[in-house]
Amino acid sequence: MKNFILASRPKTLLAGIIPPVVTYSYYLSNNAPSEWIYLFLTVFGALFIQLATNFFNDVIDYEKGADQHRVGPTRVTSSGLVDIKTVKKWAITCVVLGSLCGLPIIMRGGLPFLILGLLSLYLTYGYTGGKLSLAYRGLGEVFVFLFFGLFSVLGSYYLFSLKLDGGALILACAFGCLTTTFICINNLRDRETDKEVGKMTLATKLSEQNYKFLILATIYAPYLFLHYFRDLKFIYGVFIALIPALKLSHIAFTYRGRDLNEGLKFSGIHLVVFSLLLGITFIYERFL
Repeated sequence: MKNFILASRPKTLLAGIIPPVVTYSYYLSNNAPSEWIYLFLTVFGALFIQLATNFFNDVIDYEKGADQHRVGPTRVTSSGLVDIKTVKKWAITCVVLGSLCGLPIIMRGGLPFLILGLLSLYLTYGYTGGKLSLAYRGLGEVFVFLFFGLFSVLGSYYLFSLKLDGGALILACAFGCLTTTFICINNLRDRETDKEVGKMTLATKLSEQNYKFLILATIYAPYLFLHYFRDLKFIYGVFIALIPALKLSHIAFTYRGRDLNEGLKFSGIHLVVFSLLLGITFIYERFL
């Protein structure tokens, strides 16, 4: 179990779980409660898809030699803690469980959700493996923004309400940025070692300084998006989350190599604090 948790990369799982939950709180601020089953399905569907992606990534980076000089948290495959076949079984099991969560979602959402679901399942492997290999082509940040921001939030909101609105789109962009921070910190940490093995992430393609400015954009852009909800009472109370945001930006600009693992920790703290305060604001509006 210890190795399973290590391979799952628990610090990153928040990026899949939190957006649907806050989206539901936004939905409640303007609507009667939807069926809880769809919140359950979106959260666990996202969780299983992300777990499968993390497990496949653990295996594929090892096979491609990307973990030869690892500076990030221990990978169970490259370190020999777990047999490669076992990690693949974990990934496949999570794909199956994610598919089961997706069936009722497809029945409610229709063809667009079938297409999105199939694409999500493929990219659990295709994010780092296969011919597409997004992470090795500098497209990892785009993938995270789309899937953990736009698709996660807009898809969840549509399942809850069977419609979309401008607020859902703004919320999707905010969470797209917040979740992209995780991969940006990860890629900044691995920038030099990725260059050595030919893993061409966006961090290796941009100058270090420009990539750090991109990280700043992912950290602070969500606060600009909050202005859309300016009519809500206490919406600017979410700015309390700037406290961990400032610490995170300091880490991104001053820490290097293994020390940037601290940035992953504060990416999670920032996401949790921002999301908690925003969710409370939406719920307060509902029961005001």
